[in-house]
Amino acid sequence: MVRGGRGSDTACRVRYRDRMRSLGTGEMSRATGLSVKALRLYDANGLLTPAEVDPATGYRRYAPEQVARGRSIAALRRLDVPLAVVGSLLDGPPAELRSRLLAWWAQERAGFALRTQTVEFAAAVVDTVRPADAPSAVPDRAVRIEARPAQAVATITRSLRQHELVPSALSDVVAIRETLDAEGATALSEHWLLFHEPVGFELAGRVETCVPYEGSARPHGQVVLREEPAARFAVVDVTVRELEYPALLRFYDAVRAVAGSPRGTAAAGAPREWYGDAWPDDPDAIAAQIAMPLAAADAVRAEHSGSVAAGVESAPGADSRVVP
Repeated sequence: MVRGGRGSDTACRVRYRDRMRSLGTGEMSRATGLSVKALRLYDANGLLTPAEVDPATGYRRYAPEQVARGRSIAALRRLDVPLAVVGSLLDGPPAELRSRLLAWWAQERAGFALRTQTVEFAAAVVDTVRPADAPSAVPDRAVRIEARPAQAVATITRSLRQHELVPSALSDVVAIRETLDAEGATALSEHWLLFHEPVGFELAGRVETCVPYEGSARPHGQVVLREEPAARFAVVDVTVRELEYPALLRFYDAVRAVAGSPRGTAAAGAPREWYGDAWPDDPDAIAAQIAMPLAAADAVRAEHSGSVAAGVESAPGADSRVVP
């Protein structure tokens, strides 16, 4: 009986010591930086469950080792990490926590960059709501008139949204060059993107990826061969820094404006982007030209007649087949 009494006394002392070491709601709030309301919420959703809850009063107490988790939750919430993501990060393998947090942050930065571009574009659009004779964001003097001869091109046409545009176009350029090489034709260093329909973040439009070439070839698979007719163009240079959607749309506005002016007579075809053989490292270097074909180019066509590669029929505009 004496032994039982001593054992019972020891157990009571252990429980008392543990209770004295544990933290009440107010103490946990001060130790972690989480408000009492937040502690109540994280208890309810299982993110930070108290070590002990008094059955009579409902008072919550937390173990000292829970302070680190509470501080981690507070830090993640200051970054606006969603509660579901906080739970998956803290309950996942500890070795993966850093990499998973950085992956989430990379997604957030990408989304913020996209929102920033959209806000800047919206601000630019609002700024351009002005009288018709007011100066353009891209001055007319930056736009030149340029004549180009007829050219044989190998193309793939797809229906694309904005985020699909770059990876799809690059993949198609490679596929077209491989096809031309297999046919014994010579692909030129540049490539073009012709926008037969508008393209946006949520808007799919028909885009034709073109690689000009010399020699004779046959169409193969997705690749269509056609002639791009001789024409005059309203053209503006665009640097690496400026070639970001939707901000670059102001350059399209500029070439359209010149195309509709006495300098250009009228637009007559799909707007396009011309790219050279290498992407510049300098952000202020010219990366592409945005061009709008102009009407009344009969004289130019006659001047350059007979310069098209053998075996290709003239077929202005994109092939009607659209690759999924």
